[in-house]
Amino acid sequence: MKSLLNPVDKSEMLKRIAEVTPKDPPLWGKMNVHEMLVHAADQVRLSFGEKRSPYRGTMMTSTFVKFLILLGMPIPKGKIETTDELKQGVGGTKLTAFELDKGILADMVTNFETRYGNEEFRKHPVFGDLDKQQWGRLAYLHLNHHLKQFGR
Repeated sequence: MKSLLNPVDKSEMLKRIAEVTPKDPPLWGKMNVHEMLVHAADQVRLSFGEKRSPYRGTMMTSTFVKFLILLGMPIPKGKIETTDELKQGVGGTKLTAFELDKGILADMVTNFETRYGNEEFRKHPVFGDLDKQQWGRLAYLHLNHHLKQFGR
């Protein structure tokens, strides 16, 4: 399964991030492409423990739904509201310059394994405790979802 911990998958993701332009229109959802880059970076910051969000999940989301998502069940397009800590205009990281924010995300993807560190588990706001392998998989899936949102 694809993951940011796999060098081939990481290279593919970096190529897709590099192709994003400020003029890319969304195929669904409320974010523009710049907001998407920062939102995606915030989710990776969450995996690194650099950003925090309280657990709001349930037994169902932290077991069954987590299992389905990590196996590759498609994420519904425009149907799931993100947590406030990752939402632009609420608790998400503020936008800077487009190319700078794009570079920050690319750096996080490039250095995912080392920046994640050695912590055994980190809590996701919906899925609960995830290990490094699960975060690598989830970060890949989340980026893939949002890059497709902008035709990448």
